[in-house]
Amino acid sequence: MGSPATQNDPDTALVERARRGDTSATEELYRRHARRAYNLAYRMLGNSWDAADVAQEAFIKAFTALPHFKGEARFTTWFHRIVVNAVYDHLRRSRPEPFAQEDLDRLSSQVGADRRATWAGGAQSAVEPAEDGLSPLVRRALLALNEGFRLTVVLCDLLGFDYADAAEILGVQEGTIKSRIFRARAQLARYLKENGYRPPESASAASPPGNPALPGDVAPEAHYQG
Repeated sequence: MGSPATQNDPDTALVERARRGDTSATEELYRRHARRAYNLAYRMLGNSWDAADVAQEAFIKAFTALPHFKGEARFTTWFHRIVVNAVYDHLRRSRPEPFAQEDLDRLSSQVGADRRATWAGGAQSAVEPAEDGLSPLVRRALLALNEGFRLTVVLCDLLGFDYADAAEILGVQEGTIKSRIFRARAQLARYLKENGYRPPESASAASPPGNPALPGDVAPEAHYQG
């Protein structure tokens, strides 16, 4: 199992044990990837209840498919591709009406903690809610992006994937990721400026490791904390 590109994958040994039925290895894989899976779903959907459902669905699909995982990509890349597909499946099944977003947010604040505890199997401490990282204005700006741009920003700027990993997850060329990031950041900057956003003086415009700064970078909430 494996390829030269995955020889240094820190998940390799756990994946091998999990494939043999070692439940402790499966639980460790979950702990390692739960937060980013949930945060990816939350940033794309804007609703913690739906994010919990999508993350749970992605884990179920991944662990069910694990016997067929051949190690041709790193586990984290393979798994987050499954999360992305689960997000898109959810968006296709149910697109919330724009006017209902406030109602969804209120509902999420009431039941989100309980739902996260349910899908996390009691390990909710491994998941720090993404909604604590961004102001409401920045969340609205992010949700105003089209899905392709938003997903690229979430992967690279919020979750810290480098351009190469994001390209592999999305099945596109690295140049496509760079182009989407450039255009998405410009749209975010314009939206925030038009809506009165003023970044904190301590905000840094530095890009995540492996992602060189592009013209037009914006740094809301210290470059989208989360």
